[in-house]
Amino acid sequence: MIVCFWAGICLYGQVNSNGFVFRFDGNYNETTTSNALQSVIGYNAKTKNGSASLSAGYLYNRWLISLGFDYNHNKTDALGQFASLTSSATSVFAEQSAVSLNSYGGVLSANYFLPVWRNLYFTPGFYLGYGTIGGSNSGLLASATYSTGDFVSGSSSYAQEYDNIISSHYFYMQLSPELTWFFTNHFGLNIQMGGLGINVIDSDWRNSNKQINFNPSLWKFGIIFKI
Repeated sequence: MIVCFWAGICLYGQVNSNGFVFRFDGNYNETTTSNALQSVIGYNAKTKNGSASLSAGYLYNRWLISLGFDYNHNKTDALGQFASLTSSATSVFAEQSAVSLNSYGGVLSANYFLPVWRNLYFTPGFYLGYGTIGGSNSGLLASATYSTGDFVSGSSSYAQEYDNIISSHYFYMQLSPELTWFFTNHFGLNIQMGGLGINVIDSDWRNSNKQINFNPSLWKFGIIFKI
């Protein structure tokens, strides 16, 4: 699922001045999953997510309308194992996989400045994005059967590699709560705290993902420059 965020301009009251605005924002996080049950079932995975966005827009009467470019990268390396134990043999199944996805496209955003305190503004944003997803899904499937003794008796083993190319298009809409702090006449900082959104793959609404997510690991930070 794909998201975008932005930041504001300087001093309280300056938000009423019209002008062109350039924004850059992004985030990065890593997650690790590991579990095992009596050494029979095991799963380990590490996922890396990163995103970056660059946009340009115009500020008019507290409304900021922008057009930008989004890039997102996601990679997951995983190893899953399952062992079946019987009185005469042990069967082990394993899959090692790597999924790498890159998405990029354009985004249209609209944000409004609501004063909170001094240089702080609540700046809710609405985003429309469209782009392309590309990547690969590769890995190795393997299995083996062993006798319960110290030697292999009538063992069977299996291994197969796979490598698939992933390609599709995406469309998303998102409404995000955001805060913007202005600290100079031309620069500001912004934080986007998740949001409510819907993602659609290959223009098929049956293949859609609806999200209400305010997880801090998905928050995005950005800077802005106003001419």
